Amino acid sequence: MPPLDPTDLRIGDLIVDATLAPANAEIVCVLIGVPQDIGVVRNNGRAGAAEAPSAIRASLMKLASSQFQDVVESGRMCIVDSGDIETSGKTLEQIHDEQHDAVARVLQRGHFPIVLGGGHDCAWPTIRAFEAGNKEYGVVNIDAHADVRPLQGDDRAHSGSPFRQMLEQTPSQLLPGGFVEFGIQGASVAASHLAFVRDAGMHVVMLGDTRKESIVFVWDRAYAHAALSQRVYVSLDMDAFASAFAPGVSAPAADGFTPYEVASCLRAAASSGSMAAFDIVEMNPRFDVDGRTAKLAATMISEVLAGLAFTLRS
Repeated sequence: MPPLDPTDLRIGDLIVDATLAPANAEIVCVLIGVPQDIGVVRNNGRAGAAEAPSAIRASLMKLASSQFQDVVESGRMCIVDSGDIETSGKTLEQIHDEQHDAVARVLQRGHFPIVLGGGHDCAWPTIRAFEAGNKEYGVVNIDAHADVRPLQGDDRAHSGSPFRQMLEQTPSQLLPGGFVEFGIQGASVAASHLAFVRDAGMHVVMLGDTRKESIVFVWDRAYAHAALSQRVYVSLDMDAFASAFAPGVSAPAADGFTPYEVASCLRAAASSGSMAAFDIVEMNPRFDVDGRTAKLAATMISEVLAGLAFTLRS
């Protein structure tokens, strides 16, 4: 359906099918939905994240596109929706393999994947896709939790284990010192998990650390550790926000970031030229209030798109 006002284009008006992507586009952003919450349930979290991709998409389609409409209309940037990975009747391990293949294809083409989770276990197949590229990469996890819990019996992954899996894999293309935990909350992380990350030579920025100086200054300093690789995957767990802003998450926190703070960080990362992938995880529509969390997640995607567009104008 054409827009009521052809001069007021929404993001949904700009998204195209993969077959319609301009061949000469310099940046191609590809949405990949992963509608499953098996890993969340395994980690004793609240079920419902499987419904997040459709909720986030619905909100994303309605947002105004003014921050990047020019570069999309010029053909220099393209936003593609590849749909959802089929998850019905499959194990988490099978879903992870399919997600890995989907993300790897996007990366191999030099495109920018935006994964819509799903639980935070979605990070692991994306990390595996970076590993398959046989190039160094960095990772920044914006989160209240460290997500370095051990695997469960029979080596079963879950929403709390992706970054332990990353740090324990050998060999690894992860840049030494190139993993950053950003916004971790003291009330949401075990001391042993912090020690695990630090003992691996990686970096932890606690939520309190981000309040001692300008958020962008703290972010830039932290992001620089991962950006030395020039290929950075940024993962946003929606429970990094205070629950007043994001009630619809798997594990809500009373404290946390404001939308402005995370938006500033994401825009800085996307406009740096080194950000190569993004995901949003742990959004849970069953506990949302008036679509607040879904719209916040969609807004964060819009901020990333705006940052990427900036690189084409500069």
